[in-house]
Amino acid sequence: MDIFILLLIGILVYLLPINNDYLSVKSTTGLKGFLSLGIVFHHLSQSVSTGGEFINFKYMGTYIVSIFFFLSAYGLYTQNERKENYLNNFLRKRLSRIIIPALFVSGIYVVYFIFNNQTLPISYFVDLFVKGGTIIANGWFVDVIILLYIFFYMSFKVFNDRRRAIFCNILLIIIYIILAIILKYDFWWYNSTLPFMVGLVWGKYKAEIDDLLNNKYFILLMISTVLLFISHHYDFLLRKMYILNKYSLALASNLDNVIFTIFFVLIVRKIDFTNKYLLFLGKISFELYMIHGLVISIFGKYFVTSRLNDVIFTTSVLIVSIFLAWLINVIINKISIKTT
Repeated sequence: MDIFILLLIGILVYLLPINNDYLSVKSTTGLKGFLSLGIVFHHLSQSVSTGGEFINFKYMGTYIVSIFFFLSAYGLYTQNERKENYLNNFLRKRLSRIIIPALFVSGIYVVYFIFNNQTLPISYFVDLFVKGGTIIANGWFVDVIILLYIFFYMSFKVFNDRRRAIFCNILLIIIYIILAIILKYDFWWYNSTLPFMVGLVWGKYKAEIDDLLNNKYFILLMISTVLLFISHHYDFLLRKMYILNKYSLALASNLDNVIFTIFFVLIVRKIDFTNKYLLFLGKISFELYMIHGLVISIFGKYFVTSRLNDVIFTTSVLIVSIFLAWLINVIINKISIKTT
């Protein structure tokens, strides 16, 4: 990550007009569509070996997920403020929008496993909870976002005071990180969860934050750019300070993701994501996140990496993943309508 490129991006972004609706429902929907493509490219970068275009996507996954966590928290907070009795039946109404698609896609994966003669003993399903496994490829995000939704519900149900609720939410996230380390979950299960906290704080203090950005935008953008350059090398810094361990890595990586989240939202404040293509992708972003791993796995069996094959492989994965995500979204919506 080159500091001069980052500073140049910051300066160019500063020259763009302000988008006052940068965190509106429409804008964040389009942003989710944009981010979902980034996630697909991130996982494609692990299979594509020719050219240098995909190299930068290899470390972008954790940053992209951080923004998803931020947007989820911000959306939950603002809806809770705007809608009376929002928490009533929250677990059933809100979580069903995640759990039903996740179960549906999990079923697709299980059917694929069976057709490929893969055995699924009871121990396999037990290990999903004990060892941090997932049926869905890279499906850890689904499990964690469900957990964060439950944390949100618990915190805001117990505390009417918003600051106490946010503090409780942060405390629960920290406890989760510690438990994930103790249980030896993979690093990505907990290295990007604190940006959820940023979303809650941004939701509560958005008016004050916007006033600050109106007056100090350029300075804050440059500060966040420099901090991002430093935090991106957190493993090197920890090694130099001789404090490299799982807990210091967890803290440093989460701080890195928090800094990136703030940096990225500052950029988003100047960009309009509300075109029809990104809005379409945004509406199926969750399904796209879940299904593209299976498509990569299937197509990866037939494409030996080469310059031509990598282009065909990438294009095929994108087209088929987007189509399947749309189809799953349509089916789930019809199921939801019939059950209500």
